[in-house]
Amino acid sequence: MRVTTYAYPWDLARIGVERALQEIVSCGIDALDLASTYHPIDTLSPRDGSPRVFTNARGAVYFPARTERYGRIQPSVAAPEICAVWPEVAKHATKLDLEISAWTITLYQPWIVDAHPECARTLPSGDPIGSGVCPASDDFREYFAALCADIVDQFAVSMIRLEGLAAPTYDYGWLRPRVLVEVSPLAGELLAICFCVSCCRRGIDEGLDVEALRQLVNDAIVAEIEDPAGTPERAANLAADAELHAFLVQHERASVELARIAVSRLDAATAPRLSTMVWTPYSQLLDDHTRSDLQDELALAVDQLVGVSVHDAQRLRSSSALSERPVEFGVLLAPLHSPATAAGAERIERGLRGAAELGASEISLYNYGLLREKDVRDLVTAVRAPL
Repeated sequence: MRVTTYAYPWDLARIGVERALQEIVSCGIDALDLASTYHPIDTLSPRDGSPRVFTNARGAVYFPARTERYGRIQPSVAAPEICAVWPEVAKHATKLDLEISAWTITLYQPWIVDAHPECARTLPSGDPIGSGVCPASDDFREYFAALCADIVDQFAVSMIRLEGLAAPTYDYGWLRPRVLVEVSPLAGELLAICFCVSCCRRGIDEGLDVEALRQLVNDAIVAEIEDPAGTPERAANLAADAELHAFLVQHERASVELARIAVSRLDAATAPRLSTMVWTPYSQLLDDHTRSDLQDELALAVDQLVGVSVHDAQRLRSSSALSERPVEFGVLLAPLHSPATAAGAERIERGLRGAAELGASEISLYNYGLLREKDVRDLVTAVRAPL
């Protein structure tokens, strides 16, 4: 079983790159998933003396991006001392036989929305969401293609690990939310439908009555807010609406297209592998058959699909695309609590069961700088232990 660990450049900068990489290798870890971009974050790291906090309110690019390679959207690059970690890692990783993956946050980049509000995902009401961009945006696609090519051209990465490739829930990334009404699961799915300029244009080009769809969706949201218990018929009627179905499928395909765009400027013979998780916010509005077909499309666009649970394993294994091209399976092992706690231990056990059921060839630990060295070693031991 191949074991990797996610890591933040700021943690490696504080600990010292060479020292951190030596520790990672000594733990029995095969590859480093190093953040090349990241979303807003407040972290507490227990490493290197007293706990340290790192904060970034709007996200950033964390490698030394070459701005002349980009177009309208210019990368918001982090402090030089943090970006300097990438070339240092590349230098020392080669000597240690440690592979590097570019852990790349995709849509949850509020700094892009700040500078280019037209790229923002937009609620059915017409209100833009300040936390993320839409995968259908042409300007964002141009930027993202340049970003991935820039990383690969500078550093010998073996994988581009795309996080957050698919559209998230409507409220994903809200820092201090104020929601004082009950938002039913169906209302949440409806709120997640993007009506940005790009999505509306794509719908119109496909012959859809986008304004009628917007009214349909908004009316259903109002009805769900007024009656959170809802009715099964409401969800069924919406799921059966042919134009809404086509609009949602178009949304999902925008993310599959973005996966292809990530490697569009790379030499196919030398391009790194592409990895992503499978996710949809539309579990009620899209039927199982449609979601399976979309998963197959994604499986044909990437080299690795990642799950986090037994349920994910069962879903990923169902992909008929597996007969058309080889796709690896990976599992993200993220305790989210200290592995020493009951909640952390239970989540680890669930992830390991999912990995076994999936036949995963790789487990990725989350996260080197946020856990104690002992925790990381214990996690690797758990992964390596026979089931």
